[in-house]
Amino acid sequence: MIAKIACAIPVCLLFSTAHVRAGDVVDYAARYIGRPYVWGAEGPNSFDCSGLMQFVYEEFGVDLPRRAIDQSRVGDKAGRRLQRGDLVFFSTDPGQSLVTHVGLYEGNGVMIDASKRHGRVRRDDLSDQFWVDRFLFARRVRAFLTGDEPVEVRNDPRDPAPRRSSDRRRATVRIIETIAGELLKIPARSRSSR
Repeated sequence: MIAKIACAIPVCLLFSTAHVRAGDVVDYAARYIGRPYVWGAEGPNSFDCSGLMQFVYEEFGVDLPRRAIDQSRVGDKAGRRLQRGDLVFFSTDPGQSLVTHVGLYEGNGVMIDASKRHGRVRRDDLSDQFWVDRFLFARRVRAFLTGDEPVEVRNDPRDPAPRRSSDRRRATVRIIETIAGELLKIPARSRSSR
C-alpha cells in the first residue's frame, strides 16, 4: 500500500502542476512580446494575430482554427465582463462587422496581440480609441477555462489537420490518468482477515 501511495504522489503532483500551467495561457503569450509581426506567421519566431492565438492555445491542448474569423466562432460569447484568457475580436475598419484581428485578454483592460500596426507582439490598451472603435466581441474558450477536454473546431476544410504534438499531449494525459486511477485504488480488505 505504501508503495502505491509513493508512486501516486508524483502522478498527483504532475496533474496539479499541469492545472496551474494550463491556468495561464496569458503568461505563456507574454513570453513572445517583442517578436516580429509577419503576416501568415505561426511562430515561434514571428506571428500574425491569429497565428499567435493558435500557437499559445495549442500549448495547452486547445486546437484553434488558423484564421481570426474562424477563431471568432469558437467557444461562448464572453459578454460584458471579460476574463483573463478570453479572445477579443476586432474589425480593421471602424463600424464594420467582419472579424480581421484577434487578441488575448490579459486583464485590467489590456490585451496581448500580434500587431500589424506596430510590427510586433505587444500589449495594447483596450481603452485606446483605435481599439474602442474597432471592437466587435469576445469569446471564451470553455475547454481551456474549465479544464474540460479540449474540443477541436474545424470550420474550414482547408484548415490543416490537427497538430500531432497536441494529439500526443492529450493521449499522454489520458494514459497518466489511467495509471493514477489504478495506483490510487485501495484494495478491498475483508474484515475476516484481521
